[in-house]
Amino acid sequence: MHSKLISSKNLIANSPNLSLIRADENSKFEFKLWHLGVLIGVPSAAILSYFLYKKLNQQTKPKQENTKKSETKQPERKTEVNENKKPVPLTPLEIAVDKKNQGNKHFQSKDFEKAVECYTDAILNCPADDTNELPKFYQNRAAAYDNLKKYEKVVEDCSNALNLDPNYEKALSRRAKAYESLDKLQEAFEDLTSLCILQKFSSSSMMVADKMVKKIGEKMAAEIFRTRTGLPISQHFVNNFFVGLNNDLIFKNAEFYEKVKENEKSLMKLAIEEFNSGDYSVCINTCSKEIDETRQFVLEAKNLRGSLYMLKCQYKEARSDFDDILKDENASGRLKSNTYIKLTALNLQNGEEKEAFENYEKAILIDPSNEDIYCNRAQVFAMKNRFEDSFKDFEKCLELKSDHKIAKIQKAFFEFRQFYAQLTMYAQAIQSPNIINESKELKNETNKLENLIKEFSDVPEAYNLYAQILSEQEQYEKAENYYKIALEKDPQNAALMVQRALNIMTWTNDFEEPIKMLNQAIETDQTCEFALETLATIEIQRGNLPRAVELFEKAIQLTRSEESMTNLCCMLVGAKTQFKVLNKLSQNPEANLDILNKINQNKGFY
Repeated sequence: MHSKLISSKNLIANSPNLSLIRADENSKFEFKLWHLGVLIGVPSAAILSYFLYKKLNQQTKPKQENTKKSETKQPERKTEVNENKKPVPLTPLEIAVDKKNQGNKHFQSKDFEKAVECYTDAILNCPADDTNELPKFYQNRAAAYDNLKKYEKVVEDCSNALNLDPNYEKALSRRAKAYESLDKLQEAFEDLTSLCILQKFSSSSMMVADKMVKKIGEKMAAEIFRTRTGLPISQHFVNNFFVGLNNDLIFKNAEFYEKVKENEKSLMKLAIEEFNSGDYSVCINTCSKEIDETRQFVLEAKNLRGSLYMLKCQYKEARSDFDDILKDENASGRLKSNTYIKLTALNLQNGEEKEAFENYEKAILIDPSNEDIYCNRAQVFAMKNRFEDSFKDFEKCLELKSDHKIAKIQKAFFEFRQFYAQLTMYAQAIQSPNIINESKELKNETNKLENLIKEFSDVPEAYNLYAQILSEQEQYEKAENYYKIALEKDPQNAALMVQRALNIMTWTNDFEEPIKMLNQAIETDQTCEFALETLATIEIQRGNLPRAVELFEKAIQLTRSEESMTNLCCMLVGAKTQFKVLNKLSQNPEANLDILNKINQNKGFY
């Protein structure tokens, strides 16, 4: 009821009752997503993924060029004397080097003010067209300013050094740190991205850039979360949340609907009809009128309105409605337990895990016979890899209601996953991969799943979950058949379309058909963040950066958790930074000819 069902680390199912939470460990892509955003290609070339960069690196292994400025001292020139015994004056460069050496001594003794004076003299004496020594003088003075915490001066001197030598790694690194101290995180990340390129995406440069882009993403996400007023929601998404609640007092509750029909004063009949037709904003307004004006079914109206507020991520309003119900002595135990289940969804979306589990316990104390509580909590336990607790709750749910479809299906699939994981580990331990294909137990467990699907042939999720398992086992063609059946039964399920597209892409290593499917998923449900994010990431790999940025910006506005939004913001920042860095390289083609040639020849960096 709270999230897409965990089924693998690569493919995330759109479970009917796990539609609200997607933990980061279930991301569709194993590598750091922002890495794709900083892998740069020329406009006519595709931007390749970090995997391609690694692959090319392993294939070519070119000799590493040292792009760092040499820090060796200028050889001292002995004063020459002419025939008349008069000393030959030092050149301006020699004077500058001498001043630099004096500055180094002051720097080592931590007299940074004196060091600045000497480095300044070095800069003033050095010929302006000297691109070898002058950048070092600026960088040395920047180091002194850095120790004096004069970060604006650090930026200024590093920029002067980089104007003379755009590939000066030490200046890039120092300027990035100064920008960070000035809270100019975007500028810092641009410098770190350039550094990654110059160092051919070394692990150390990537690690520093990772930390920086995460800071930017967290800051962006926090601001968006603070200012947004709610999310659009699709009818399919809402129905997927409610379908797992057997005992919801409003959703497809014929008894309650007949009750409100008989009450001519109430507006609840109208609110339910608006809800069933997908007019959620209108439904919220009708519920408000029922609460404030007609007042026939106030608690039920608050439950429905609070549910829609929660699904739209209007958390303050949802909490208010839920709290009113839970404090009301006239509210029934069943209404309160149902409200607690919905409150746990709100808790989990906001990272309030402790509060969520406390609310499950409160729901059980009030209404221990409500099987929805156990089925819901079982899925959350499974998300947290607490499978023993998960199976206990599934069993309790089935004890209370033996024909509970969701509990039966998900319990069976979780059990299969555990069995398959243990079998795989055993095969690896004895170094015998063939044991998996030869396992009679695996065949028996697989037959059980297929018989379960036949038993619940009217439930699209059963086909969806089995298709994911087959895809993970690299049985892509068989998985495709089950995805097709699932979509025939649930044609408006955009997340299911994404799963199918990913299966085909993994199977065929081709983008064309999967991209059509992903665009179809977005057309079917424009609020499907999963489809937007997946297509955006693929578009970056294809080099279609403007489309990727557009998709990421839409996905960010639709994501339900701040943690997930942070990841998307990181990816967006990486994609946008790509343009800037490439432009900087292209503006000075002579200085960056080697890098640009490598990009052009390999459609990426190696």
